[in-house]
Amino acid sequence: MQNEPSDSTAQPLTPEWLTKVLRRHSALPQGRVIDMHIATEDSYTATITRLRLDYSPDAPQSAPMQVLLKQSRHESAQSVVGAEQRQHEVDFHNRVAAQMPDASFPRCYYAAYSAETGASRLLFDDVSETHFAAPSSVPPGRLNCDRAIDALAAFHAFWWDNPALAEMASLPDAESIASDIAGMRDHFPGFADFAAERLTAPQRHVYDVVLEQLPRLLGRVTSGKHLTLIHGDANLSNILLPRDADCGKGLIIDWQLWGISFAAHDLAHLIALHWQMDRHRALERELLKRYHDQLLQHGVADYDWRACWDDNRLAVILRVLFMPMWFWTSGAPLASVWVSLERATAAFTDLDCAELLAG
Repeated sequence: MQNEPSDSTAQPLTPEWLTKVLRRHSALPQGRVIDMHIATEDSYTATITRLRLDYSPDAPQSAPMQVLLKQSRHESAQSVVGAEQRQHEVDFHNRVAAQMPDASFPRCYYAAYSAETGASRLLFDDVSETHFAAPSSVPPGRLNCDRAIDALAAFHAFWWDNPALAEMASLPDAESIASDIAGMRDHFPGFADFAAERLTAPQRHVYDVVLEQLPRLLGRVTSGKHLTLIHGDANLSNILLPRDADCGKGLIIDWQLWGISFAAHDLAHLIALHWQMDRHRALERELLKRYHDQLLQHGVADYDWRACWDDNRLAVILRVLFMPMWFWTSGAPLASVWVSLERATAAFTDLDCAELLAG
C-alpha cells in the first residue's frame, strides 16, 4: 500500500473498486466482488461502513467475507484528529504495519490520504464477529486484560530499540522536547484557573514542581535507550478484545497518534488514566508484571522489573497528570476532564510518584 493520488479517497465505493483493492493485496487472486451489503455508522472521528461481500463463483473461499471501510468525517466536532493525524494513521499502515506480518492489528487492505482535502480512507478486515471493544473505563475479565497487555507488549517489543526506529518517525530531540515543555507550561495556568477549587493546593504544588522539573524528567525520552513505537492513545476502545479470550489475541486499532517514546506512556494511559480507580489499584501491578515478562519473552534485554515499574510511575507524571489539561484544551466533555483529574492525582499518590520528583 502507498499514498495515492488525491482523488483516491473519493473514488466511488463499488464492487469494481473493492475487487481492484483486494486483488492488489493478493486477497482475491481470481474472481470478483459482484455485490455488497452495506451498514454505515458515525464514530467520534470517522464514518465506519461495514461491508458483507458477495463474490463470483470462481473466487476462492479465503476471500474476506466482511470488511470495514473507515473514512474521515470532517464535520466531527472533535479537535484531536485532523488532517495531520489522518495522514499519520495512513502512514502507519503503509509503512509500520507492513513490516509486521504477525502483528496485533486487523489486516489493512488499503490506506490512502489526500493532501488536497485532508481526507483519508482505510479498508480493514471486519473482525466484529471475533472481537469486541470494551468500555475504556471498565476493564473486562482478567483473561482479556491479559490479552490487551499482551498486544501492547508484542508491538512494543518488536520496535524496542529497533535500528529502524528513526526511519519510522522523528526521534525525540532537544528541539522537540523544548516544544513539549513550552506547550505544557503555556497551557497549564489557564487550566489551573479554570479548575479552580477542583485542584487542591497540594495538587497545584505537585504540578508546579513537575513543570519546573520537566527538562530533567524528559531526559528519559531523549536518553536514546529503551525507546519504542507507542500507540499514543491506548485505551480499551482502541484495543479490540477476543470474544474467546482463551485462544484469541487483542488487536490494536486507531493509530492516528503513534510516535516514539518509552513504552510506559501506553501502559499508564491505558490503566492509570482510563480505568476506574478500584480496578486500577487491583490489577495494575499484576498486569505490569505480565507486561514485563512478555517483553523478556519477546527478546527485550537489559530492562529489569524495577525500570519497568519506575517508567510507569514516570509516565503517570509526564502523561497522565497532564491529560486533564489536554482534554480541556481539546474541548472534551467536562465530565471527562474532572474524572481524569481525579484518577491522575490519585495515581500520583498511590504510586508514590513524588519519590521521582525528589530524585
